[in-house]
Amino acid sequence: MLVVISDLHFSEAQSTQIGPHRYNRNLPVETYRAYLAEINQIAVANKVKQIDFVLAGDILEISRSSIWLEGESRPYINNGNVSSGSDEEKIILKIIEAIAEEGNVAETLTLFRNIQQFFDVETKLHLILGNHDRLANATPKIRVEVRKLFGLNGGPARIDNILIVRDEFEKPFCLIRHGHEYDPTNFSLDLRRRETIPAELPVDAYDVAVLGDITTIEYGASLPWLFLKQYGEEAILSDKTLMALYKRLMEFDDVRPSSAWLSFLFTTPGVDDREVWHLLKPAFTTIINTLISHDEFRRTLKQSAAVNPIVRVLLIGILKSRIFRDGIPYWMIKLLMKMASRFISVKSQVRFAKKEALIQNSESGCRCVISGHSHFAEASLISATKGDEKYYINTGTWRNVIPATKNYEQFGRLKALTKVMVFYPWEENDPELDRDWAFHYMSGVNYGSHRYLQGRS
Repeated sequence: MLVVISDLHFSEAQSTQIGPHRYNRNLPVETYRAYLAEINQIAVANKVKQIDFVLAGDILEISRSSIWLEGESRPYINNGNVSSGSDEEKIILKIIEAIAEEGNVAETLTLFRNIQQFFDVETKLHLILGNHDRLANATPKIRVEVRKLFGLNGGPARIDNILIVRDEFEKPFCLIRHGHEYDPTNFSLDLRRRETIPAELPVDAYDVAVLGDITTIEYGASLPWLFLKQYGEEAILSDKTLMALYKRLMEFDDVRPSSAWLSFLFTTPGVDDREVWHLLKPAFTTIINTLISHDEFRRTLKQSAAVNPIVRVLLIGILKSRIFRDGIPYWMIKLLMKMASRFISVKSQVRFAKKEALIQNSESGCRCVISGHSHFAEASLISATKGDEKYYINTGTWRNVIPATKNYEQFGRLKALTKVMVFYPWEENDPELDRDWAFHYMSGVNYGSHRYLQGRS
């Protein structure tokens, strides 16, 4: 049986502390423990002999950490430019250590390291990387430390970016990617115009910094960090307006769709939109001026597959103009955020799964493609030629989601959870059915507390 989860985004919560408040995005270990118990029950009931448990990328949130902001280095740096013993390597290791020390994460990592204890059948843990944990492959020392967290073998060898599950005859059965390969904002190759996507893409394509790295750190992490630096912890804690806006900034990148980002900020309860802009303008201005003076930003923008050359030249020209020296105008922020949201808009990725070479080749034996990344859970039919059904499954996310109403004027709070379990063709199947493989796909959201998990051990 194959179990795939992705986009857990284990994060360090230490740098999010303000007074008694810590904005912890990590789910409690009980959530994962309950899921493992459910998987084991299903595996035993179906006489499964082995479980392949796959962590399919964006497990460690390396890119979005305020620790980057303590110095000049940024996560939008190519892996090849991170040398052993360098300041960048030290920062990455510091972030990974901070993630592992966070209470919920520490307990969950202990669970993964001892995953066999939770199953009555043989279980193997697999890890592949996504765009938010891309830097885990930067140096041998980093790879060793990451593998230790999960109790995996392999030492300093490169961590895989894909996993091809093969049948008893060594033919491909399932292709698992993180899914950022389908998104030129977060992958260095633009696969949108390709008719066929090979399973094995160039290794160095996974090592290149992309536009998404910039938006993750400079908007997702920098805005609340600069806001706190601007007004100070004491002032924010004692002022309802500042505290309300700070809370909004801490939740900023959980908003869906991403085109509602600005609306989320400018609908802060109890705060007029003009006052919002007045309070945020210093942070936005600092970010823009920091970006344009940063060599890695210009290099990353230049190599981005998501921005065409004409737009790139215009954007650099605008950012270099005198208009930002005294403060960026509101209309420019709206334009830049609109561009960013357009680049990272969430759409079904099944159209890319259809291009996979293993799917297009009727002789390959590949029956499904599984990925995550978009946080858009789905199970879609790719084809059913002569009754041979092939599917694309997106694993969604296990984190908070802030949905927007259609007019972007109101926002909610949901907890997303997607479960994917695939039964191999070579496992025991119901003889009355004409299908030789199966999958369970359970995607849903929760509102409020997970009360049914409380008190479990």
